[in-house]
Amino acid sequence: MTDVWSNWSGWVKAWPRQLATPASEEEVAKIIRDAQGPVRVAGRGHSFTPLVESDGTILTLFGLSGVVDHDPESMIARIRAGTTIRDLGPALFEHGLALVNQGDIDRQTLAGAVGTGTHGTGGGLGSLSAGVKAFRLVTASGEVMSCSRTENSDVFDAGRVSFGSLGVMTEITMQCAKTYALEETGGRMPIAEALDRAEALRDEGRHFEFFWFPFADQALIKFLKETDKEPRPRRRRPDGEMSRDDKIMQLACDVARAFPFLRGPLQRLLTSSSGSRYSSGSINGIEGQSAKVRWSHDAFPSDRNVRFNEMEYAVPAEKGPDCIREVGEHMRKCGINFLFPLEFRYVAGDDAWLSPFYRRDSVTISVHQYHRQPYRALFAGVEDIFRRYEGRPHWGKLHTCGAKEFEALYPKWDDFQAVRRRLDPAGKFLNDHLRHVFGES
Repeated sequence: MTDVWSNWSGWVKAWPRQLATPASEEEVAKIIRDAQGPVRVAGRGHSFTPLVESDGTILTLFGLSGVVDHDPESMIARIRAGTTIRDLGPALFEHGLALVNQGDIDRQTLAGAVGTGTHGTGGGLGSLSAGVKAFRLVTASGEVMSCSRTENSDVFDAGRVSFGSLGVMTEITMQCAKTYALEETGGRMPIAEALDRAEALRDEGRHFEFFWFPFADQALIKFLKETDKEPRPRRRRPDGEMSRDDKIMQLACDVARAFPFLRGPLQRLLTSSSGSRYSSGSINGIEGQSAKVRWSHDAFPSDRNVRFNEMEYAVPAEKGPDCIREVGEHMRKCGINFLFPLEFRYVAGDDAWLSPFYRRDSVTISVHQYHRQPYRALFAGVEDIFRRYEGRPHWGKLHTCGAKEFEALYPKWDDFQAVRRRLDPAGKFLNDHLRHVFGES
């Protein structure tokens, strides 16, 4: 046990016997055949659940990176699974292509983002997993399977969101779009108005979301709308380099941690001072600065370097506003110290068996806690609310659900379990966390 692995927030650590870095699909297959379990795959560590934790073998796929090929007519691209989304954007752009949608963090590997159902926002847009057309999977026996709607279709339906429980993805074929530019607009809006008008705001642009500090009476509204305007280049900071806004947020977190009675005033101050970030263009007659126009892969990401732990649940879209109202009220009254805002996004339904969006248009609500503060008490209270609203947890974000809860949440749970047990009868890919998830402990 000489190597240590840690996730991004620092709360999940592992000391595997073997930390492997294969550079080809053949190497992946050999490592899995010979490996001591549990065998887990690490992306960039942006999952907060202990999905990767193992005292057996951890694989990283950084050696499997890049676009294999693409079809400009169908706009389909074959991509190696270890490619980070940040690297994928410029690589697709060179071929005149772009991801249809993505989230506001782009550090994840494609396989990690797909495997956990990671998403952006947009009423008519699905998660990254919804854009998968095919994938190659190395199973516990070292067999390589090609999976699509017409080949190994049950593994395709199960495997698009399977968080490494069926095997290791080595290549993913994605439905892409032609390159497009996005214009960012937004501003501050009373939270009551934002919630009353949420569906209308969702339909005003390609992408809509808002951030809300529960002690503030305004939300920060953000739109991204497709445009023909000329995009401007964006300088991306090196991973981990703190911006001025990062430093301010970290300072505020540390102050609130030391002086909890300041959390309310700080949240109101951060709302008012953050307005310029979301006030380009105009919203509800509020004029702002010149709108930001960028190519999609530069428009989506926010460089977040203040570390946190996160819980996120997907609730039925029509219940989203009521759910976040109740979550915000609980957080104000519970007496637990916190500073980060809530995040509210729309995601279209899909048909991946364990997707949080399976057959259901959804609103996702994210709760964050600064990484230097304990999160369990805060998250326990809001999780009770999410469950009452038929919430399904994000697979890479903190939750306490087990097999009994998931069986009730997912109509295809038993079908997934049958595929998993067929492909991995000895449980080589199951760590303690996944044994709890699947009821195998």
